[in-house]
Amino acid sequence: MAGQRKRNPNGSGTVTRRADGRYQAAVYVPQPDGTRKRKYAYGKTFDECDGMRRDLLERANSGIPTPTRDMTLGQWFDYWLAVIVKPDLSAGSYRTYEQAVRNHLRPRLGSKVMVKLGVKELRGAVKLLAEEKTAKTARHVLRVLSAALTAAMVEDIGLTRNVAKLVHVRAPTDSGKSWDAVTVLRFLAAARRLTVYYPAFLLLCLLGLRRAEVCGLRWEYIDLDNRILWVEQQRQRTSAGTVDVDPKSKTSKAPLPLPAQCIAPLRWTRMRTAWLRERAISRGRPWFDDPEGHVFVTRTGRPLLAENLYLTMQRVIEAANLYPEPSPYFFEADESEAEQLGKMNPKGLRKSCGTLLVHLKVHPRVIKAILRHSRIATTLDIYAEALDPDVVAAVSQLDRLLRQPARIQQLEAGQADREASLM
Repeated sequence: MAGQRKRNPNGSGTVTRRADGRYQAAVYVPQPDGTRKRKYAYGKTFDECDGMRRDLLERANSGIPTPTRDMTLGQWFDYWLAVIVKPDLSAGSYRTYEQAVRNHLRPRLGSKVMVKLGVKELRGAVKLLAEEKTAKTARHVLRVLSAALTAAMVEDIGLTRNVAKLVHVRAPTDSGKSWDAVTVLRFLAAARRLTVYYPAFLLLCLLGLRRAEVCGLRWEYIDLDNRILWVEQQRQRTSAGTVDVDPKSKTSKAPLPLPAQCIAPLRWTRMRTAWLRERAISRGRPWFDDPEGHVFVTRTGRPLLAENLYLTMQRVIEAANLYPEPSPYFFEADESEAEQLGKMNPKGLRKSCGTLLVHLKVHPRVIKAILRHSRIATTLDIYAEALDPDVVAAVSQLDRLLRQPARIQQLEAGQADREASLM
């Protein structure tokens, strides 16, 4: 019949007009759990809504899951980890998020419909978690949930607010310790005489590299003549083994100026690797020819692991404390106290780099570029924790002022004169 309305083929969705005048598109789309559900989209005009229908249909034909409003948090966590977190973030971040979901979020909130999650219910769950575990664990889990809900708001599945941002957990701040300049010099002096990985610790202290970035450093990323270093990879332990992966964030990939005192130790490291290879081959011992050319390798030629770098640092600190050696840098220091190094890890050396830059009054934007933070807020946290030299000077001036009896008497006399003039 000529006047009969043309129907869309089965499975292509529909566009209808609602009673309120808006248009509604409905398409069956795949879900993260493998099922298919009807997804609705709304628009002011037919063409706008039909475009949404086509987009949903294209995603469905491509096999891309599209969450719906009645999705539970457990289903969303599966989608979020597989489609958003794993492709875009580092392997370490994915592992951290997955553990928080598996151990805490899914058992407590997995069956809850995501759009129906309320502040009161979430606050109770977080409070219970803090009582069973620790406040620090509860705060970390809440941050993971906040990241998941923020991603859900972007996906346009009907979630209009992030309730995780409305719940707060009071937990002690534990951002790690940092060393002052004198202690860093003592540690580097000890590392220079106690370990062949002294150049790695130099890079940790002077450039604030992450230990995984140090272990993933390759010779092709270092220009010793022009004194430039590129951070392109980090060595991480994954389900497929220990491999090189992209850095933690996009801002982590950046060229950095190589300090002058790093040149000679790095040249020595390259010569040492060549010497170890020749000795192993001449003696018939096993040697791993690293095709990627990592800078820091073991005695058998295999790339250095981040765990081994941590253990090496602990051995250096322990040996330096047990067998102190007078350093030419500290003539006036008490040797029994000067050579004692406190507990520290490679992450603490990175923070020490930022703290020392704060004491040198370097602008936060420059510190962010050196440490390659993804957010300026992370850099400002270091500023907030570091003791500002200007604050120290101001408090010292106030202390001297309030300890001068003559000055106090002068101020009191001036105040008395002003009061007398007003009478």
